[in-house]
Amino acid sequence: MKRGKKLRYEFRRWLDTIDVKNLVFIDETGLNLALTRLYGRGEGGRRVYAERPRNKGKNITLIGAMSEEGLIATMTFPGSLNIASFLVFLAQILLPCIMGGRNCGYG
Repeated sequence: MKRGKKLRYEFRRWLDTIDVKNLVFIDETGLNLALTRLYGRGEGGRRVYAERPRNKGKNITLIGAMSEEGLIATMTFPGSLNIASFLVFLAQILLPCIMGGRNCGYG
């Protein structure tokens, strides 16, 4: 068995030993509120247009955590995710939610 395949197999077997209630999944995405389509389609397939912002606008980051119970913590902030903002999310948002047993969010 190749090394990579063996490691995946071992990881999968280890994962089977973990209670899903103890898992929390974290994901982040960046977005720009000025991001919009240039055109769409209307009745009969005709192209339709709408106004859009002239300026690019600011980038926003959304980070969230989910468990078996659903969304448990969220945070939004201007700019990009970096280690400092990730640690803020963990220490000030996610961990208090997990330890306190409640759903919460910020931003």
